[in-house]
Amino acid sequence: MLFSVKSNLIDVVSREIYPAEVTVSNGEIISIKRVDAIFDTYILPGFIDAHVHIESSMLLPSEFARIAVKHGSVGTISDPHEIANVLGIAGVEYMIDNARQVPFHFYFGAPSCVPATSSETAGAVIDSEDIDHLLSREDIVYLAEMMNFPGVIYKDPEVLNKIKIAKNTKNL
Repeated sequence: MLFSVKSNLIDVVSREIYPAEVTVSNGEIISIKRVDAIFDTYILPGFIDAHVHIESSMLLPSEFARIAVKHGSVGTISDPHEIANVLGIAGVEYMIDNARQVPFHFYFGAPSCVPATSSETAGAVIDSEDIDHLLSREDIVYLAEMMNFPGVIYKDPEVLNKIKIAKNTKNL
């Protein structure tokens, strides 16, 4: 499907706003041309939420996406830490499976600190073997927030192993 849209383009790279015609083919922009015109509307890139715990919204990823896209977001960098605290890997897989139902860009991480501290008894544990398993999946793209910074500073072997696995798996 080929179509064009004419409007003021907000070019975040050149930091300019100018009238343009944007041509799209099969869902991809194939050309952007400056035009001589005056428009009352604007085209701008969608937002990507750089760190979100979707489950904290009390919504499924598919419902979160339905609401977020209305506000200009087209994707998230999603840390499924909270659901992993309760359900472990099964919770992470549930979030990913639900997210596949909608045309929104979810980038899920492997929750690094489940539980967040050794004094928590939330219901699940994700150890370095689980991190290795999660990061081997194509739909998990990074090691999520390392909240256990004392474990990094004091060189806790399990914490450092998770980081090492992430570096080796995702070529960081």
